[in-house]
Amino acid sequence: MMKKFFIIFVCLTLTVSGLWGGGWNNTLIGCRAIAIGGAFAGIADDTSAIFYNPAGLAFQQKNFAISINGFNIWPTHEYSDSLGYNLQSKSTFSLPQIFFTFKASERLTLGFGAYAPYAGGGVEWNDNSLGLHLKSYMGIISLTPTLAYQVNEQVSIGFNLNIYRGIIEDTRILQDIGTVKTEENGSTFSVGFGLMLKPSEKLRIGLGVRGPAKMKLSGKTTVPIEIPVLGFFEANLLSETQFNLPWDFSMGLSYKLSEKFLLSSSVQYTMWSALDNIEKTLKNIPQEGDQISVEPMNFKNILIWSIGAEYWVSPILALRGGIGIDHWATPEETLNFTNIDVDKITFLGGIGYRAGRIQIDFVYANAIGKERQKVETVLGLPVTERFNLNTMILGIGITLSY
Repeated sequence: MMKKFFIIFVCLTLTVSGLWGGGWNNTLIGCRAIAIGGAFAGIADDTSAIFYNPAGLAFQQKNFAISINGFNIWPTHEYSDSLGYNLQSKSTFSLPQIFFTFKASERLTLGFGAYAPYAGGGVEWNDNSLGLHLKSYMGIISLTPTLAYQVNEQVSIGFNLNIYRGIIEDTRILQDIGTVKTEENGSTFSVGFGLMLKPSEKLRIGLGVRGPAKMKLSGKTTVPIEIPVLGFFEANLLSETQFNLPWDFSMGLSYKLSEKFLLSSSVQYTMWSALDNIEKTLKNIPQEGDQISVEPMNFKNILIWSIGAEYWVSPILALRGGIGIDHWATPEETLNFTNIDVDKITFLGGIGYRAGRIQIDFVYANAIGKERQKVETVLGLPVTERFNLNTMILGIGITLSY
């Protein structure tokens, strides 16, 4: 029995690790912001500033605004080994989000957002040649009350509380063991800060900071257990998963070439080295008690670069575009088919349509991964594995303001 539980541990500690590339970063926040390449920390002039830079809310002109956005994501995870096995995972998923802001006074603006700043996706493998059957999803949702204060005509500051709710749903079929299911959830929080500088009417400089957090998820893991004479039955075991979320810093600059034409750039630095390992605990195992497994992750800190532009063709129609570049966070030693993470360049574009108090924003993005190779020596021979990740994204957002 102990051998079976050891195999289960090895598989379950990988449950969390492989659900999102780039260190689980999710920057799909706000359709307009994404269409401008995600380079929004130095713009932050709509409700999605709650995520990018809460200080930007103080300079918004509308008394009230509510925005609902949704993204549909088509990721393709690719894996191949030196024996010629080639696998693809094409699990489609959606990310809804909502924001609203209220100008409480001339200088004070309040806001609230519900969105997924980390993970928010999954992977599904189904391949008989490798005996691999896996479907996993992980999401970290943030409920984010926010306030922003305009210090003077050139400076504003913002603060928010990130109340995180994490969810893991994992089902896998293991050879000689059977179906193992995990369902866990848990909560934690962090704080955020923003600063916006307006040296002139054309130029904005923004800074956003999101603090770290320790996430602890708990729930149950169902495993098949064989009892002599009686046969197999499912045991519902209490389980826990623990890991760290990082410090996140972003800085952006935007410049209005004219009333119609806006340019923007930003850089985001995420300290994913905080994710050094994932700890998994199965509790009250018959004859074994609590069992703890620690899976080293050793993630690296990363930079995400973005540039973008917005041009209002007419008072009701805007064209947008941008490019984003981000580096892998997963080192070679923890890179595997459940944890595919590669360098990516993302091409983004969209349009905005304004009709009175309503604005509708559309965005399309295509993230192109750069294949990574991992070479190991097995029985004195080199074994090469290849990994890649490409993603297509469509989004739509509707904003009502007055």
